[in-house]
Amino acid sequence: MLNEPVIEIATKDVITITPDTPISKAIGVMESHNFHNLIVMDENENIHMITIHDLLLASSLNENVEALMFKPHCIDQNTPVMDAVCEIIGSGQRAAPIVDENGKLVGIVTDYDIMKRAGKSELLKDVKVTKIMTRSPITIDKDESIGKARSLMRKYNIGRLVVLDEEGDPIGIVTEDDILRKVFKPKKKMTVGEYAGEKVPRMAQPVSMIMNSPLITADVESSIADVAKLMEKHDIRGVPVTKKGTLRGIVTRIDIMKYIKNLREESVIEVELHGEFDEEMRELAERILMTEVKKIAKQSKRLHWIKIVMKKEHDKGGVPYYIVKVYVKTPRKLYVAEGKPKLSTAKRMEMEGEDIQLVVEKQRWDFIEVLKDALDSVLKQMEIDKEKRHPKNNKKVVE
Repeated sequence: MLNEPVIEIATKDVITITPDTPISKAIGVMESHNFHNLIVMDENENIHMITIHDLLLASSLNENVEALMFKPHCIDQNTPVMDAVCEIIGSGQRAAPIVDENGKLVGIVTDYDIMKRAGKSELLKDVKVTKIMTRSPITIDKDESIGKARSLMRKYNIGRLVVLDEEGDPIGIVTEDDILRKVFKPKKKMTVGEYAGEKVPRMAQPVSMIMNSPLITADVESSIADVAKLMEKHDIRGVPVTKKGTLRGIVTRIDIMKYIKNLREESVIEVELHGEFDEEMRELAERILMTEVKKIAKQSKRLHWIKIVMKKEHDKGGVPYYIVKVYVKTPRKLYVAEGKPKLSTAKRMEMEGEDIQLVVEKQRWDFIEVLKDALDSVLKQMEIDKEKRHPKNNKKVVE
């Protein structure tokens, strides 16, 4: 669920450095662990952070990270994941330190961790990526210069470009970090045999020299969860969306996080379903859930998660019925309710000529009824608790 505490998806064994660490060493730590963010702890255990992007732009690799570190927005370890995403987006960061009630560092959560969790989300698996993708993305031909690529990124305030071949088909992707790592501060200088044209300025060389290929793409029929899985698996921040090989759009980690943020602002709660029920009831069940969950969300402004466990049984007549348990977790309490239908089957008599036929009717909506009963029971429990916390001022009438 996207409403579990953020500490459950965070990295708990945090690698840190000190403010007097040289930038060159910090870059080495990041590259060896494939980090984009790194926490800096001073002698008083104050929390700071640096990004690989800022370090690569530093004028001197011999400086200490103290000159580039900043005080980050930190997130409490018990904050639900959806709320944590909202805080990260609001802070402008891609990662955030996780702290306990005393402000002590206990972990770090990054956009990578969020993609890993989003890939498993029931809430995102039925939403097509076309809902959030950027259509008609900015592209560049493979023979155009690295300098032009950087100019396009600055002009449109984007971090990546899809690279096209002579036929206009997508063959690679180049990012701003690629330019910083491979051109501005490469581990090896561009020489003959590695980059054609020794006397050609680095920024004038073709973008195909530094692009990432083969290109990892998603089909237009993919879900947001599918794309999040690709990002997590390949540790990439953007995925072009194609239809039969033709570029249709692009999705980034930030796009997915913004969508999760919008869901939180709309008070959408992820509901986890367990057990077995007839697929023919799914659409109706989802409509019931949408209506009833909104009532519960209105009653409790902050829900951590909702879990529904279904058990399919058969009575003596062979007609299926359901037992449904509902669990609703709020910051104050875990609410539990159970719904059970009547076990007897409905019967009716039909006349066919002179014969009397006994017909057993299948109670196909038992699941819906018990689901509504269980959800309604939770709602009543929450109303009772709210009344206990905020009793109405009933005036006594003196006769």
